[in-house]
Amino acid sequence: MAGLTLDTAGALAAAREMGASGWATAELLLAIRIGMAEGSAARREGETT
Repeated sequence: MAGLTLDTAGALAAAREMGASGWATAELLLAIRIGMAEGSAARREGETT
């Protein structure tokens, strides 16, 4: 995930606004990071082929 950044404070605030707390917030942040990594990998694959 090199080069990827996530505004953790902003994402945490958004998760809390949606009513997430505790583990639910951590799971949401993890899902966002995984999605960012997968999107980045897909873009890199598209650039090399």
